[in-house]
Amino acid sequence: MSSYTLYGTFLSMPCVKAGLMLDLCGLPYDYKHVNLRAGESKTPDFLKLNKWGQVPVLVADGTPMTQSGAILLELAAKTGKYDGANLEEKRQVREWLFWEADLFYPGIAATRAQRLFYNGPADVIAFFKGRGERALGMLNEALTGKEYLVGAKPTVADIACYVTAAYAGDAELSLEAYPAIQAWMKRMAALSGMKTPQEALPKPAA
Repeated sequence: MSSYTLYGTFLSMPCVKAGLMLDLCGLPYDYKHVNLRAGESKTPDFLKLNKWGQVPVLVADGTPMTQSGAILLELAAKTGKYDGANLEEKRQVREWLFWEADLFYPGIAATRAQRLFYNGPADVIAFFKGRGERALGMLNEALTGKEYLVGAKPTVADIACYVTAAYAGDAELSLEAYPAIQAWMKRMAALSGMKTPQEALPKPAA
């Protein structure tokens, strides 16, 4: 049995981030699917793992960790992989992770959810889609002339943003106008241990 157990669902972008980080770090883990529609994240047993009733939860040697950004930073610090090379780079990595959670992720994930799962009204979809377009423009500008967001090597900032960018199509956002993002995504896809985000986590049996 692995010392890591990831609780999540394959449809969740934050869960995909945690799963890919484990794969990229070469850390074997057990996986437990959480059926959100059936309320499995709100059961008393699950709430002992995460008081907010959310996925992902990564249990490491019996200790649960929550929030994908925090999980990525914890694994980077523990393994020494996909972290900033110095204190200044570590600061920039945190900034990018918080930016991704504040602007980029909502712009893509909320648009995707409203389109695919909730049949949201057009004005709501347009609002979130606008945030996604703004974030893509900022990301493309940041990557222009650079291979990765921080420093010379990929970090958890790249991993988090890569997963979000991979779902832009579900939000009806094309990447054609963002050549720097496209080139960066090819580099990320070529990393050893990387999987397609949409195929990163096991799907439950029908």
